[in-house]
Amino acid sequence: MAVIGRIRKRVGLLLIFIGGSLVLFVLGDVVTSTNGLFGRTNSTLGVVGGEKITYTEFQRKVDEMTETYKTNQNVETVDQNTIEQLRDQAWTDFINKNVLVKQYDEMHIACSPEELFSWITSYDAPFELKNLGAFKNKDTKQFEPNEVIKFLKALPNRDEKDQEAWKKFEDYLHDQRVANKYKGVTKGGVYITTAEAKRDYTDKQRMASVQYVMLNYNTVPDNDVKFDENDLKKYYNDHSYLPEYNQKEDARKAEYIVWDIKPSDADRQDAQDEIKKLYDEFKTSKNDTLFVNQNSETPFDSSFKKKGVLPGNIDSVLFDAAPGAIVGPYEDGGSLKIAKLVAVKYEPDTVKARHILIKIENNDTTAAKSKADSLKNLIKKGQKFSDLALKFSEDIGSGSKGGDLGWFKKGAMVKPFDAAAFTGKKGDMPIVVSQYGVHLIEIEDVGKPIKQIQVGIVERKIEPSQKTYDELFSKATKFAVENNTGDLFDAAAVKQGLNKRITPDMREGDKFIPGLDQPRELVRWAYQAKKGEVSNKVLQFGDKYVVAHLVEIKNKGLLPLEIMKDQVAVAVRKEKKGEVLTDKLNKAMAGNASLEALGQKVNAPPVAADNINFKAEYISGVGAEPKLIGTIFTSKENTVSKPLSGENGVFVFKVTKFTEPAATKDYTANKRELLQALQGRTDGEIFNALKERAHIVDNRGKFY
Repeated sequence: MAVIGRIRKRVGLLLIFIGGSLVLFVLGDVVTSTNGLFGRTNSTLGVVGGEKITYTEFQRKVDEMTETYKTNQNVETVDQNTIEQLRDQAWTDFINKNVLVKQYDEMHIACSPEELFSWITSYDAPFELKNLGAFKNKDTKQFEPNEVIKFLKALPNRDEKDQEAWKKFEDYLHDQRVANKYKGVTKGGVYITTAEAKRDYTDKQRMASVQYVMLNYNTVPDNDVKFDENDLKKYYNDHSYLPEYNQKEDARKAEYIVWDIKPSDADRQDAQDEIKKLYDEFKTSKNDTLFVNQNSETPFDSSFKKKGVLPGNIDSVLFDAAPGAIVGPYEDGGSLKIAKLVAVKYEPDTVKARHILIKIENNDTTAAKSKADSLKNLIKKGQKFSDLALKFSEDIGSGSKGGDLGWFKKGAMVKPFDAAAFTGKKGDMPIVVSQYGVHLIEIEDVGKPIKQIQVGIVERKIEPSQKTYDELFSKATKFAVENNTGDLFDAAAVKQGLNKRITPDMREGDKFIPGLDQPRELVRWAYQAKKGEVSNKVLQFGDKYVVAHLVEIKNKGLLPLEIMKDQVAVAVRKEKKGEVLTDKLNKAMAGNASLEALGQKVNAPPVAADNINFKAEYISGVGAEPKLIGTIFTSKENTVSKPLSGENGVFVFKVTKFTEPAATKDYTANKRELLQALQGRTDGEIFNALKERAHIVDNRGKFY
């Protein structure tokens, strides 16, 4: 059962973190959901490769994966983040089935049962199998294929759930094997020519030393640059082929106002009145543990603390006081608190110990304890603890050192271990059980006993009342009703001194907006609203009420000038400044002036830059200048260039020297480096190409 338990857990984790059956390809577009159906117009949740995926079909798969996860992790409920991950995994599986698996079939890539058996029962077995402790040699701790064979022979005698768990794990390994073959084929299909390697060698080794005169764009005031709508249109038309002008998928931008739900002065006063009443009762309490558990927001902490561990206001007053002393009320982390000294004891805060760890196999704790008892008896009869730890301890780290754990402080070990070590005496050998197994401990030495105190703390959080919630909701609702257009929204925000926040470009499946908790409702609203629309109801995200205004709709494809106008204006202004500076430099260069003479005329002395490389993107002291660097390496030595508009300013330069690479005919290293880089991109680029060919339509954002 221990083997199956580990496999179940392994499969459960693989479903979430590795990507189910095809772990080699992980989708980058993570789309999740939170709040149920919203604005659903039909049942088609997505389309992949011409195959429709219905909401019912998709949700059925998510439900199945959720139940599997609950079983594997032995939990009754699943948190929202895990549900989102499971939905992502279900979508990934549909993509894989309709994109990758079809590709495998077309290429006749498969893994027969005989091949799979041979693989998992060899020393080259997958690491997921090798990492399972049940398949390791008990003495060497190394993977042992014979243990897998023994397990498989016994599998038919196990119950159906065990067999089903192994079948899922085996299916995962099968799919991994097939995916690895496909990966090998695609990587083997790329190569680097000698000409490419030679060019790479030259580009990396050839260096240039230059002198340049630079006039920064910032030297031209913005107000000195004039342009009109025609300039914007021309620049836009000339550059509309660039990626930044083309939207790969629909996006929305909204601005919104937040009303933070915080405790009012009345809420704070109510909390103070309550805590003062509790103060009197706590002071005379005879059972402090019970009182704290019945009246505090947090349960009683039974641990003892040494001086300096507790907050200063408690530590300074209570540490030298008698039991029953009380401090407070005081505010700490949004709560009002009362602290009472419950008990005092003297105990060492450091212990030196060693241990032998016996792992529990097949849930048989009795057998592990029996083994620990036997080892303890051998030690009492004269055998060395260190020798037995080297041979039997399954804690590899300490076992290799004879079980030595050195000196450690209270709280450094798991609770059962910690309790035994700090309550025992030097020479004691307690046996305890933890989540790691059974520990045979030898307490080698204990530190000097020091004073420690136990403090009971009654906490009352300062929270907003229902009245506060209602008042803020009413205020936000009034704003939404009275300012239901974009112009009114903006004007009211200014008049009332409210801070408008701007969302980044929202994709339909986005699940994160900075500062908002679980913002799916805002995203879904934005994709239902029209441009300029104000949300007609107040949205709540955690401790915030929100009213939003949809500012912009960016549809897939070429973005209109109206949306790109601000960005285009920045570029046009920079271009116009470049024209001004270029004209200034051309006039100063009249008569073929030298670089030094030019620098004097424009009050910008030449600057030297050495060891510039074609592969580089930056020039020291200037910044990113790819256009300048490219032009440098197409220039002749000792020739003054024409003015060149770069990223940061306009340049005139002269190459003073090219340093040529050493002659060679061996480009092996360059071939290897380029091939590794190319193969590293293969998986993602091929998968993206297959996805593009499959014409994927993802409507999950409309359903979740």
